[in-house]
Amino acid sequence: MKKTKIAHIQLLPLLTGVQNVMLNILQGLDPNKYDIYVISKPNGPLVQKANELGYTHLPINSFQRKISFYDVKAFIELLNLMRKYKFDIVHTHSSKSGFLGRIVARIAKVPKIIHTVHGFPFHPYQRKMVSLFYQTMEKFAALFCNSVVFVNNTERDEAIAKKIVKSKKAITIFNGIKIPKIRQNERKTNDIFVIGSCLRFWKQKNILSTIKAAIQVCQKNKNINFIFVGDGELFKIAKKMVEDSGFDKRIQLPGWQSNIDEWLQKLDIFLLYSKWEGLPLSILEAMSYGLPIVASDIKGNNELVSEENGILVPINDIDKLTAVLISLSMQKEQLIRMRNHSMKIVKEKFNLEKFIESYLEIYEKKI
Repeated sequence: MKKTKIAHIQLLPLLTGVQNVMLNILQGLDPNKYDIYVISKPNGPLVQKANELGYTHLPINSFQRKISFYDVKAFIELLNLMRKYKFDIVHTHSSKSGFLGRIVARIAKVPKIIHTVHGFPFHPYQRKMVSLFYQTMEKFAALFCNSVVFVNNTERDEAIAKKIVKSKKAITIFNGIKIPKIRQNERKTNDIFVIGSCLRFWKQKNILSTIKAAIQVCQKNKNINFIFVGDGELFKIAKKMVEDSGFDKRIQLPGWQSNIDEWLQKLDIFLLYSKWEGLPLSILEAMSYGLPIVASDIKGNNELVSEENGILVPINDIDKLTAVLISLSMQKEQLIRMRNHSMKIVKEKFNLEKFIESYLEIYEKKI
């Protein structure tokens, strides 16, 4: 039986939320039915992981995050790969790789083209002309694919309303997460309460405002500590803020870590105060470990967090965030209820099996 040749296209060879969502899909495919390829920039932990899983990695050296002349070269590299390997399915992720990949795949006459929107490239923090430019690009690229998958309902509805994607092409598939076998240990007997996050240190994740809130909490409550696991372009600035505050022993910044499950089990509350999101895998992971969630009240986050399992805080209100973190740390009964609901929500709505089945339906559906 001939295998289906499927290629997933990413821009960066990292192992952040977008890449991990892709790997969750690929690990759910039957290797006897699918011949799997991963296309991205060379090197990096994604390439290593793809090789470990037995996938074929194809590098695009000229991939760049910013729009530049290199995009023409990337276009040609992609087209050569498509024509050489003759894929049956091409599945693109994120904005730049999604734009180029969809157009190139159609030119190369790939039978089925799918794109997953992990969060649109346009957001409220851009100038209006920039936002309109990205909306136009998304609308144009949507013409070249069979299906556009959204990870939350809000962006799907927005895309249809703005006529970026036709409703018959638009599908919502919530990110799924595997329920961990290791459950959160009994809470510590000492009085130290730990709040933290696993995130990329860059502007989307609003890390500098998060650090400011953590410093304010430390100033007001000596029994609360923080752990922020991750790395990125703002890591050095965040580290200096913590050192200058004098709370470097209470606000830990251990950098990028591979054993995220061990760090999650150290926490009492998971905090993600992002400016914009798709459907953050980090929150889902935290929920699967039974953690209450404090998050910014934005699309994506508000489809995961409610009063049942956490608290949503208005964006750019650091004083409110500080007050919520201090108050919640003292509400033991409410925290127990939130923990239980976090795990329940993941099991019922965001389980990995349902997530994989939804993508398989798209892959195996006749055009």
